[in-house]
Formats: sequence, C-alpha cells, structure tokens
Amino acid sequence: MSPSKVPRTNDGSTLLIPGPITLSPAVIDALGEQSVSHTSPAFAGVFQDALHKLRQVYQADTQAGTPLVLSGSGTLGFDVLGGNLVRDRTQDKILVLSTGFFSDELHDALAGCYVENPERQVTRLAAKRPGDSIPLAAIEAELQREQYALVAMTQVDTSTGVLLDVQGVAEIAHRVSPETLVAVDTVCSLGCEEIKFKEWGLDMAFSASQKAVGAPPGLCLGMLSERAVQVALENTSAPGYYTSLKRWMPVLRAFESGKAAYFATPPVQLIDALDVALTEILDTEFQGLSGVAARVAKHRDTSDRVKRHCTESLGLQLVSGTLENSAHGLTAVYVPQPPQTIAQMHAQGYTIAGGIHSEIKTQYIRIGHMGVSACDDKLGHIAGCLGALDKSV
Repeated sequence: MSPSKVPRTNDGSTLLIPGPITLSPAVIDALGEQSVSHTSPAFAGVFQDALHKLRQVYQADTQAGTPLVLSGSGTLGFDVLGGNLVRDRTQDKILVLSTGFFSDELHDALAGCYVENPERQVTRLAAKRPGDSIPLAAIEAELQREQYALVAMTQVDTSTGVLLDVQGVAEIAHRVSPETLVAVDTVCSLGCEEIKFKEWGLDMAFSASQKAVGAPPGLCLGMLSERAVQVALENTSAPGYYTSLKRWMPVLRAFESGKAAYFATPPVQLIDALDVALTEILDTEFQGLSGVAARVAKHRDTSDRVKRHCTESLGLQLVSGTLENSAHGLTAVYVPQPPQTIAQMHAQGYTIAGGIHSEIKTQYIRIGHMGVSACDDKLGHIAGCLGALDKSV
C-alpha cells in the first residue's frame, strides 16, 4: 500500500472516551501550521501567551510560581513531582490519597522510584470501595498521626469517576501540617472542574493536554507555587535529567517573558494548538458567567444531564454513587453487559470506553464529555450519545 493510501486512524465515529477528546476546528487548524524555529520571536510570543493563559485556567498567582508546559503525557507529571519535590530520598514521608487506578499509579511511581524505603516512607490512604471518596476526617487523622513532607492526590480518577475534595484536603493540610507540600494530579480535571490554585494554596498541579483542556495529546501541563519552585531549585538529591526543574525553570521563565530559550526542543504545533485551546476556555460564556467559571459550569451542566439520564431514565447506577461524589468530565456507570454496550454504541457511531478498575472492570462503561463535545450543544454529540445508549443497554 502506498503512503497516500494508508487509512487514517479516525473510523468516523464520535469520540467520547475520557481522553483524548474530539478537537475543535480551530485547534485542528493550529495543528496544520508549518513549523517555525523554536527560538523565533513568533514562537516565543505564542508560548508566552500559552503560559499566561495556563496560569489563568489554573486560577494561579499572576506573578509568583511557574506554569509548566513540557513534551510528554500527563504521566510525566509523576516524575516531575517525584524527581523535584522529594527532598530527602531516605527520610521524606509521602501520603498518597487513592480513589482508583490512576491514584494507585501515582503511588507506585513515587514509592517505586523516588524513595529508598517505600514501605516506611510512602503511605497509601485509599477509598474503602471502588467509587467511594476518602472522608476528610480520615485524611486529617493521618496528617495528625505522621509528619509528611508531601501529600499527593488525584482530583478526578477516571477509573471510577470520583471527584476528590481537593479544597478540603488542602485546607486540612495547611491547618494541621503547614510544612507539607500539596500536589494534585489534575489530568482529567483541568478545564472542567473548579481548581483555584492560589486560593487553595496548592504547591504543584500537573495535567495533560488531551482531556478537558481540548488540545491534542503530547503535552504535560502544570503549575508550581513559589514554595515548590524553591524546593526544586534547592533540591540536591533530585534524580533525572529531562525532568529536572533546575534545567526547565530558566527556559520557562524566559518564554513567559517573551524571550526564547533552549533546553529541549518544544513541539511548536502542539503549543500553537494549546494556545488556541486555552483561548477557547477563557472565551467561554454560559448562564451569565465567562471564562473558566463558565467552562466549569457548562461541564457540570452537561455532566448532570448525562448522569440523570443514566440513573433516572435508564435506571443505571453510577460507579461514583451520587452526583455530589462525581466528576464532571466523564460518567462511569454500571451496565449489564459492558462489551455488548460498547460494541452497539460503536455501531451507532459513538466510541466510549470500558472499565479499568481491577475490582470492577468487567461491570461498567465510561462516557467522556469534555471540551467541545460537552460545551457545544450544536454538535449534538451528547444528545446523540444518549439516544444511542438508550438502544444499547
């Protein structure tokens, strides 16, 4: 088969998995731009805009701290976190809050790569059952019991659809253990959940470009507090080369000031696309709201619509139990025959996902509703998906 005849990966179905997501036309157009020099003034200006907008989407301080945009997946954030904010690999103690598969991956990364004695240094505080959250009282008791250098959590674990109360956890940490750094995996929450980085006093958040942010896969995004930056710059035991914030800080700070710098070549088209996607978030208008607040509210509105249809119209049960406990970028729901439901949905033009939590993975499906699919009703993605779901369960 000649190169021009190789089929594209898109099979024509509407993509409604928990990431990557369907892209807007403007983001796709940005991907089609010709390459420019990664040190050119034109690219430096685009990168500067993207970094400024990322601060806004995180609702971070406009001056202090540093936004992160690195080539890689959201999982790269595990290594940036462990490689820079674990100060003493033999003594630092880490508390990891687990609400599912991806929380456990964060635990495994920190315990397996960044401490010398994981059984003594890393504690996993987990939800009792799949779909449960973790009571704030239990988190407070653990932070009172032990002095932790770092508490790490996943705001939305896409294996269960559980939304963790990051604000509540951060408040407890600052009150009970103010020296503890607070880090959050926001891979499936940035752009669709409330995140107030500055107000909540977070030290590090990391994310990915391909979920509710609305850009293609390939970028690890994040935000660092000034306290976290200082820890990283003073860390004498930090392993890693590419993930070293000592190497990235001068580069990111230069680009945020509009000047090009070099450590590793940035993906120019992906950053162009990211800049467009962040602009779309900040330009959102919904129910009298604008910007990030509007984007979050629209995702919540779409999420409630999907979940109520599943529970009230179809009589299905949410993995996460209640609306209050549930994330707003996806719906995880028990169905009688997940493989058949997924296949029938695909036959009707909608690609959804199966379960991945080890204890219940054969019992449920996951429907993603992020970005343009959730925010542009004229596309008909959500209405069409629910109509197809009616015929598939």
